[in-house]
Amino acid sequence: MKRSGLKNHRRNMSCRTYMTYSSSMLKGLISLLLLTVIILLTPKHAYPFDYLKFALGVGSGYVIHEASHQAVAEVNGTPFKWKKGFGSTWVTSNNTSESERYELASAGLGSQVLSSEIILNSKSIPKDSEYVIGILTFNVVNALLYVVSDGIMKPHDNYGDIEMMDKAGLDRDYVCTFLVVHSLYTIYRAYYKTDIPAYMTMSKNEIKVGVTILRW
Repeated sequence: MKRSGLKNHRRNMSCRTYMTYSSSMLKGLISLLLLTVIILLTPKHAYPFDYLKFALGVGSGYVIHEASHQAVAEVNGTPFKWKKGFGSTWVTSNNTSESERYELASAGLGSQVLSSEIILNSKSIPKDSEYVIGILTFNVVNALLYVVSDGIMKPHDNYGDIEMMDKAGLDRDYVCTFLVVHSLYTIYRAYYKTDIPAYMTMSKNEIKVGVTILRW
């Protein structure tokens, strides 16, 4: 009995180490479809190099999103690793606290919001650059894909950033609503090239969003 108990203890020790978080393959397929539509709607006078810059922008947005997860883990000293290399499913310890899990899960989408705000509110960044448009496109499309997959289609499958934020105490409905509103607001500002900065603060139980309506 003692030997059997020791085996079970070791097995539990080996199995308890990591919790897994992953994105649905559906996101990738829908992303490819949406990006194809965007490319098809691009003016015919666009040059091949313009498409390359756009693709690099999309790729940069992806790298920023994934790297943010790892950066937060490194800063906080939270157990973290990629299962099959950078950008694949990431895992963390079962023993991480709710606040640590929340910070890890929200880092990717948070970096998208932050990078969009930096781009749209910096006069030195050209808004008509294909590279910049690529980053904004990724930020908008990826955020909406998370809403569809994690918030609507598969809200309780234990995978995805929104699901993990919800488990850590930040209601998924608040997160999804904010992502939709911010994405539409980003599209509006990018299209009309307006300079209306948005501000956001988040806590475990609420999200506060505001905009500047008057400057002097």
